[in-house]
Amino acid sequence: MIANIGGIVPLSTVDWHGRSSVVVFFNGCPFHCGYCHNYDLLTQSNPIDLESVKKKIAESKPYVSAVVFLGGEPLLQCGAAVEISRFAQENNLLVGIHTNGYYPKAVQYLIENKLADKFFVDIKAPFNESAYQKTIAFSSDKTISNIQETIRIIDKSPLDLEIKTTVFPKSVGSETDIASIADWIHANVFEKQKLTYVLQQGKGKNSNDPVFQEMSFLSPAEMKRLADIALDRLKDAVVITQTDEEGRVVISKE
Repeated sequence: MIANIGGIVPLSTVDWHGRSSVVVFFNGCPFHCGYCHNYDLLTQSNPIDLESVKKKIAESKPYVSAVVFLGGEPLLQCGAAVEISRFAQENNLLVGIHTNGYYPKAVQYLIENKLADKFFVDIKAPFNESAYQKTIAFSSDKTISNIQETIRIIDKSPLDLEIKTTVFPKSVGSETDIASIADWIHANVFEKQKLTYVLQQGKGKNSNDPVFQEMSFLSPAEMKRLADIALDRLKDAVVITQTDEEGRVVISKE
């Protein structure tokens, strides 16, 4: 099978916290978020045979416990994701998939066929059409419903779920924004003991959008304030801030 692959990192310790992994980057994504730091993958074309991807995974196998899919959007190429997942699990490697949530049928297939072990899903804005469309620069009447369905499918499965929101002070980063997202998670994700909610500090220096490049970023203290708001609504879940200054910090009630 030929797939559009953006690259492979043979060893990573940051893309699945607590595990070493080989990371496969998939080109292409329906969304075009202004702050995306992998913007070159959105439209890049690099068709390669998946046998070469499998070979690189096999070379990393002695040093890793998992394969992680990133992008772009991995599930845009569901067939390739399925084939690599099968190969990974045949080699006793776990599979973690980062997704924007737009492809719930692919998520359902992977879960039903036991081809994934953890999903990392972005909620990029509060769930109203104007906010989401502005953030992702993509218009579809299925966007929000698809993302919500993806999260519900994972929640009903035995798999762990990590949800992430990237925050900027002049974009998605207000207390109202985070409260709205956390309220939806509270009302719709029932297995909260398997849930991690990560607030990631947005920094525009690696984006291709001058608006985000010039945008300030939230301090660790400001990030913690947002995390406290989320934790008030997600008491049984793990809430984490991710900043350049402090790394990954689990937030607890004081």
